[in-house]
Amino acid sequence: MDLGPESLSSTNLLRWVAYERDAAWTARLAILRASRCEEIRHFGDCLREHNRHAEELVALARLADRTASVPKEASFITGDPFVVGAIDDACALLDAMERLEAARIDRYVRRCGPYADQPAAMLQGLLTRHLADARSRLARLRGLRQSRRDQAA
Repeated sequence: MDLGPESLSSTNLLRWVAYERDAAWTARLAILRASRCEEIRHFGDCLREHNRHAEELVALARLADRTASVPKEASFITGDPFVVGAIDDACALLDAMERLEAARIDRYVRRCGPYADQPAAMLQGLLTRHLADARSRLARLRGLRQSRRDQAA
């Protein structure tokens, strides 16, 4: 899905909520497929972070439109849960999760810049922080992958 110019429309905000709900569902599946405690812990942290991000965006969506129908579960607007759901190998899981996290980062980077009104500036701030969180998750995930390689060698 191409991202057009950002706005504070409830449709735009709900799309970002849906991205986070899909990411949370993907993290749940990753927890079930991970084989090492530190990987399970990492994906548990990711799950909590995605849920927090979704709730922050829901609060902003409610400011924009109190009547908006907010997704409470995954919307499956991304293919991420399906990718992870099909994996049965721990190494392949880490590889796939790294690619999915990099795609999330790209989605954040492609969004448009600063906004004129205060609520939209709040969205900008949230998405900027979510981008930083995604980069941090990717760095931790790469560390887990390296640790797995080191132990295999």
